[in-house]
Amino acid sequence: MRDVLIDLGEVPSGEPEPASPRAPFPYRWILGPLTLVLAVLLGGGGPWPQPPPEPVVLPLTLNDGIRIDNDRLYVIGPADPLGRVVRDHLVRVYELPGLILLNTYRVTVPGDIHLLSDLGDGLLLISYSDVQTGAPGTAVMRPGDAPVWDRPVSLYGVAPDRGVLLVHEGHEDAVEGRPGRSVWHGLDPRTGAVRWSVEQPERGQVAMPVETFWSGFPERIYTMRGDGLIEARSTSTGAVITSARLTGPPRDDTELWAIGGLLMVGQGTTETVAYDQVTLAERWRRPGPVVPEEGYPHDCRPTICIASYGGGGFSAVDPADGRRLWHVDGYDSSEVIDGHVLVASASQAEPVLALLDPVTGRVVTRITGWVSGGSGPAPGTAWVHHVAQPGYHLRYGVLDLTDGRVRLLGRAERIAGGCQFGTTVLVCRRLDSSVAVWRL
Repeated sequence: MRDVLIDLGEVPSGEPEPASPRAPFPYRWILGPLTLVLAVLLGGGGPWPQPPPEPVVLPLTLNDGIRIDNDRLYVIGPADPLGRVVRDHLVRVYELPGLILLNTYRVTVPGDIHLLSDLGDGLLLISYSDVQTGAPGTAVMRPGDAPVWDRPVSLYGVAPDRGVLLVHEGHEDAVEGRPGRSVWHGLDPRTGAVRWSVEQPERGQVAMPVETFWSGFPERIYTMRGDGLIEARSTSTGAVITSARLTGPPRDDTELWAIGGLLMVGQGTTETVAYDQVTLAERWRRPGPVVPEEGYPHDCRPTICIASYGGGGFSAVDPADGRRLWHVDGYDSSEVIDGHVLVASASQAEPVLALLDPVTGRVVTRITGWVSGGSGPAPGTAWVHHVAQPGYHLRYGVLDLTDGRVRLLGRAERIAGGCQFGTTVLVCRRLDSSVAVWRL
């Protein structure tokens, strides 16, 4: 596909537009009617396209970090004092797209802040890690106050109604060679109180729909015990919804995946059995592995996509029977948006983004230089941007996931990178370290 770029151009302010040459008599009389006819035939009854509005700019320093969550921009000030384990961060919260300052928080944590989210009523959710040990932490703050609560747990998900947090707590075992305890909790976001807990069974496993680990909240959490009992629990209450039992106990090489409406149990290289995620009724069994040892499944319905670590390629299997449908090589990352498969190769001199047909693996389009920004403004679309290096020129637009065409929305100059798309905005760092916000 050829990239079609429309240069909207600029008219320098304060300079008169050049006069159009006078048409020779007697043809001047026909120019007015002819213009009207052409406008009607070409569908030009509306105004001419306008360049995108100028961005709103927030001056920052190079040491300021930024995070985006929904319609919030979080600015994380540099650690104070430098070199100490316990660090004070000044966190400013801005409303997008207008960059209106909403709140300021003084956050003291023993390390670096990774994630921030607004819980409402002035409560700020923070996920961080200890700079010395790497141990995780999750806390909730109010402006100007000490933490409402702080726990040594990893944050995995926030319920859509902000009513439950899904977190993981790991404990090291003092006995060498034995795994430590691994416990999942549902927490009350406002108090940090534990509403329910599920401990990973000894010689067992825990699984959730993998696409929800970092970006969403799963409805169910699955446990597989050492005696082969599988239980599905509600992540809202922790209560057991349904259960089933394997035909035999799990082995050391048994793996559990919840993906694409299925709960798949892989018995090493011997067999793979798939169960319905809701009823846990057996759907199919197949000899051999469906997910390879270095594989990671994605839900890209109507198929299940599998990315292989270490350059092993990208493939898809049929959820109806587990057979492999297609395989492609040459890409090192993948993303699934509304059932469409985007694969990328960031290891090349210039990044490459390709759109694959999820059923056949056929390359619908392949565009060089563009980077995906996640789900777009409408179903079946993705935000994309391209920063030319050298030159620091930015282009941004919308990729149609049905035909692979990019609709250019705008351009910008002197962009250093770090571009992130929010719900209705594009945020980029400029060469002077400031943040520019474009309304989309």
